[in-house]
Amino acid sequence: MENEIKKKLLIIDDDIDIRRLVKHTLEKQGYVVSEASDGLSGLEKFKSENFDLVIADVMMPGMNGFEFCEKAIHSGLNKHIPIIIITAHDDHESVNKAYEKGATDFITKPINLAKLNHRVKFSLRAYETSATLARSERQLLSAQKLAKLGAWFYDVDAKQFHCSDEVARIFGINNSKIMSHDDLMNCIDEKDASRVGNILNKASFSDKANSLEYAIKSSDGESKQIRQIIDIDKNGITDEGRIFGIFQDISDLREAEKKVRTLSLFDNVTGLPNRRFFKRLLAQTIVSAKRHKRGFALLNINLDKFMRVNTTLGHDVGNELLIEVSQRLKENLLDADYLFEQEKVQLENGLLAHFGGDDFIILLNDIYSEDAAAKVAVRINKAFEKSFNISGQEIHMTTSIGIGIYPDDGTDTEEIIKKSGIALHNAKETGRNCYRFYTDAMNAISFQRLIMETGLRNALEREEFVLFYQPKVSLLDGKLDGAEALIRWKHPEMGIVPPNDFIPLAESMGLIESMTDWVVAEACRQLSAWDKDGLKLESVSVNITPASLMDKNINDYVSTQLEKTGVEASRLDFEITESIFMQDFDEIVPVLHGLKKMGASVSIAHELWRQ
Repeated sequence: MENEIKKKLLIIDDDIDIRRLVKHTLEKQGYVVSEASDGLSGLEKFKSENFDLVIADVMMPGMNGFEFCEKAIHSGLNKHIPIIIITAHDDHESVNKAYEKGATDFITKPINLAKLNHRVKFSLRAYETSATLARSERQLLSAQKLAKLGAWFYDVDAKQFHCSDEVARIFGINNSKIMSHDDLMNCIDEKDASRVGNILNKASFSDKANSLEYAIKSSDGESKQIRQIIDIDKNGITDEGRIFGIFQDISDLREAEKKVRTLSLFDNVTGLPNRRFFKRLLAQTIVSAKRHKRGFALLNINLDKFMRVNTTLGHDVGNELLIEVSQRLKENLLDADYLFEQEKVQLENGLLAHFGGDDFIILLNDIYSEDAAAKVAVRINKAFEKSFNISGQEIHMTTSIGIGIYPDDGTDTEEIIKKSGIALHNAKETGRNCYRFYTDAMNAISFQRLIMETGLRNALEREEFVLFYQPKVSLLDGKLDGAEALIRWKHPEMGIVPPNDFIPLAESMGLIESMTDWVVAEACRQLSAWDKDGLKLESVSVNITPASLMDKNINDYVSTQLEKTGVEASRLDFEITESIFMQDFDEIVPVLHGLKKMGASVSIAHELWRQ
């Protein structure tokens, strides 16, 4: 082949005629041939260039062929390169000496050139085969080391394992690659030893391969998880008196699987069981409770106004707070370790889980009355009277708790979680920092709330909101001074819904900003329409919730609507309830200043702030 790399040969002989003859013969076969006239110069060439084969005469001045072989082999450059020795003697002693010094073949004088060609050809072929095998062995050893896998065979009569290097490393065998049956049994965990021993004893009579896992402690004291595979040959039987197989250290694999399982079952912030894991544990608890006729309680817990911590202090502080909260909740439970799918969780008397965000849930076992559950709820509420110190920040936090009792409030996982959640929502609506037990009345309220939420999400798009205008009449002269815009919801089934029934709901659903925008736009549009009809009102009052003032874009929106309708800002009066002082006032003040700057008025508790 044209692109085939030609083999490079070195001929060392002090006889110039022999060198030229050999060189000419080999070059005709396509080899690249270099020459050297003695052993010393030949060794220098050998060290400075890469050759595929060397032909060296034995009898040379200075350094003979035997000495060249020895020094070339021990130079460390390429101890496996084929060396053919040319000798005038074919006696047994000369041949043995050539092989002892590292030669791979020999040829006698006078040189048979045809035979030399064959010797060179087959020496190179043998060298390539040997090199390929050596590379394969290195690759196999590297792969086995990376996979932490090693081969062995077991001598049944001698009861000995003959191990590869990797097996020796796995078991910590330092001085020998032989491990006795007893050595293996002594490494294996007691609970697995008899099982492994039985399989080994039966393996020589079995026609089936098998695989098993067990724990060992290596000679250096390190605990490892081992996979053992016993193989059979293609005929379905093991070699007589020998069993072949592999050992693999799968400790890292099992540890990684454990971490994956932990991530899937436990919350990564608090380390508590997550929603998925809790539901599995709860289902197991329900089965046990049914069998033994026991009761239990669920405490569905939410941190009041936790989102303000995230928005003002950042998520890192929020996560630290969640960790401290979980610890404080744990302190109010009498827990015991319980093993579930090789994971320890605390369950016997109480289980605490993190459902995500600011939601926690507690399962209390052996609870038969509301009083017993109430005592724990009271203890938790009281525990949160003490502030948290997070990164130098003192944070006060309260909890709202909804309680469901098994079996009164549900006999399956989803039902009892749902009803404790309904009770939690009731606790938050009735003042927070308290607990409530589930009642059927709450369920009716919750269902009604669900209907309201569904309708409210579509009310703006369906144009179901309407503004009623309550006139403002001067007591001095009876003239019409202005009007107050009052929002109402024209529900297609429930009729006119008053604001007290849907404004708080809109706030909790995050719809209040878009609702406020609509009220401002509609009030400006109506003022402009009245102006065109000749009814010039001094001002229109618009009710605005403190939550709406948290919207940083409200001033821009008001300015846009005034410009769009041509209404003066001084004719808008924003009325805000006293609950504004219970909000984050520092965030609201810039919004109020913005409204004042554009010319609008702001009323608080019916007292007017004017320019």
